[in-house]
Amino acid sequence: MIRSDSVNTVARQGALGPFARTAAARRGRRDGARGVPRVPLAAAGAAPPGIGTGTGTGIGAVPVPLAVLPDTDPVLLTPYVTVVRQTARRATEQLRATLIRREHGLLTRLRAESVRVVTQYDVRLDPMPAALARYGHWVGQWRTSTDVCRSRAQAVVDRSNQQLACYWEGLCASHQQLSRLGRGPGPDWLPGRMELDESWRRPETWLLDDDADAGTATSRALRILDRQNSGSAGGRTAR
Repeated sequence: MIRSDSVNTVARQGALGPFARTAAARRGRRDGARGVPRVPLAAAGAAPPGIGTGTGTGIGAVPVPLAVLPDTDPVLLTPYVTVVRQTARRATEQLRATLIRREHGLLTRLRAESVRVVTQYDVRLDPMPAALARYGHWVGQWRTSTDVCRSRAQAVVDRSNQQLACYWEGLCASHQQLSRLGRGPGPDWLPGRMELDESWRRPETWLLDDDADAGTATSRALRILDRQNSGSAGGRTAR
């Protein structure tokens, strides 16, 4: 049974430490006080005296509220945000590289067995479900390993997003334009937010020498396995 104190312990372990929170907020306040990022006047929602209310992008343009400035706008990617993002990206790639290095034997076995599966099913036209089941067992091992690795990578990304939230909270409090507009980090506005790329949700592509659509033996064997799991492939028992 999962106890509430166990859940609280795990939650505390997943939180950004007090030193890191303080450091991120302090850096944010310092950048904000220096006017970083240098938000364009139109984006800040304040037109200079004497400027009209025409449309367009030059003098006389209608000011654009900061609320519509996407959090992916390059102007909001301050040097600190860039460093946090690059650090997280490097950490997740190191996790991926470590996994591939650790599971090198399994990957070699899977690629070799993929050739056998494709030969048996596509060339000899003599399906062997037992052999395919063995192949599926190894694929399952790979998927389990990648699930664990993805969880760790997601923890890295979540920690980086916590760090960015603390940074932007401090920055928005001291930035002349942003503080006046009452902007602050939230679910819908966190410039530099990190997310795992799509390959982390399709770890089978890491098995391939090429991309999933290149027609490699491994990609074909995985499709045969998926068809077998859906119950549409028949055959005889392996000898």
